[in-house]
Amino acid sequence: MSALSTALTVLLLLEVVPSALAGLTRFPAGVERLDSLTRLGLRQGRATWVVPALGVLHTAATAALIAGIWHPAYGVAGAAAEAAVFGWVLVRQLLAGDRGRALFAYALFLSWALAVLVVSALRL
Repeated sequence: MSALSTALTVLLLLEVVPSALAGLTRFPAGVERLDSLTRLGLRQGRATWVVPALGVLHTAATAALIAGIWHPAYGVAGAAAEAAVFGWVLVRQLLAGDRGRALFAYALFLSWALAVLVVSALRL
């Protein structure tokens, strides 16, 4: 179970770490991608608080996910935070009318976060 948890956590971290860095540094490509997914108007200067808030949340979740490799309760917390973020992005996409392939990436990320959450919870 520990090897499965570690493998799933590493897969999730491959998405979370770049997102954390993009949010904290307000990397233009990351802001553009987030804006294209959520339609918040980030490129037009609206809802500017979202990018750094997501960067901080992804960073905290990253730390929790890494600690969760040894202490499953932290893994549950980190995975739950990431599942909430990925779920929020998916809801924003659905509300904007996205369908099909456009939903694949964040549906995959959400499934990884939920898998880490379940496996970490089973390790408690």
